Amino acid sequence: MLKSKLNNKENNGLVTVIIPTMDRPKMLRRCINSILLNTYKNLEIIVSDDSRLNKSLEVVKQKRKHFHNIKYIKNTGKSVALAINNAIRLSKGEFIFILDDDNKIDKNCIAELVKTMNKYKNIGIVGPLALYYTHKERIMHAGVMRSSFMRRAIYLHENEIWNNQISEGEVVEDFANAFMFVKKVIYKAGLWDLLVPHMGEDADFEARVRKAGYKVIINPNAITYHDIPFDPKVTYFLRVNENRMYHSMHSKILYVYRYDTFLQKLTFTLSVPIYLTFYIVAIIKDRNIGNIKRKLLKALFIGTFNGFADAFRKKNRIEWIR
Repeated sequence: MLKSKLNNKENNGLVTVIIPTMDRPKMLRRCINSILLNTYKNLEIIVSDDSRLNKSLEVVKQKRKHFHNIKYIKNTGKSVALAINNAIRLSKGEFIFILDDDNKIDKNCIAELVKTMNKYKNIGIVGPLALYYTHKERIMHAGVMRSSFMRRAIYLHENEIWNNQISEGEVVEDFANAFMFVKKVIYKAGLWDLLVPHMGEDADFEARVRKAGYKVIINPNAITYHDIPFDPKVTYFLRVNENRMYHSMHSKILYVYRYDTFLQKLTFTLSVPIYLTFYIVAIIKDRNIGNIKRKLLKALFIGTFNGFADAFRKKNRIEWIR
């Protein structure tokens, strides 16, 4: 059970909103617009850009005419983890709100997240309720938990109709694509691990936050609308390339061997052939992915091999702020 703070004073500290982005200027503009419409005004925005062109910078320059406290970072590598770390080092906020560029947030989202941060003890991370952008009545997820045997990510309340069925303060394992944390946790948990550049980079950080003794909870009154397809005909493999396929297995293996119990590691290891069989059959049968099937299969096997190799060597590239 969560305990409320004895001295529950309102703390309207500076919130730094970090937006990792890459070649999606229209989504970035929409995301920033929704932030600027929020009722919470003590804000700093940092756009951390991996784009090849300068269109994201043009968006930032345009928005800076109306909101001066917006910063821009041009990154050299295609790594979400590095983009976030660079932005955190530049940030001045007491609270950090990680927000992918394909989100649009409700006008009360940031205020609700800060309210929950101020309300409970030992809270490291608070996440919003994620609804589909194109189907705003449907839940994309209300946080993530993992299955006992295969350690498969389970998106809570996925595809349910939103009907106020989730309570504030429900404990989860992690959030994907949008969550707020109190900045002080990075001194115990570290920054993002560059060995997990994407496809699991947030979950890895949040696991270390939990390991440091903090809780991860949801406030369903804070809402974000995530612009991904709500269509069963849109296959998973249409949204990945060989790089993402590699890291989907590599990151999964690292996560289990870093943070799970011995029994969970054992059951997961036994389930790896099931994972591989599922992916192989799905890739071979999928008629929409054409000539990248061989590349996806190669990335799948290399990611699996390197995942176990890095896990047994206990390798990491976690960055720290001292």
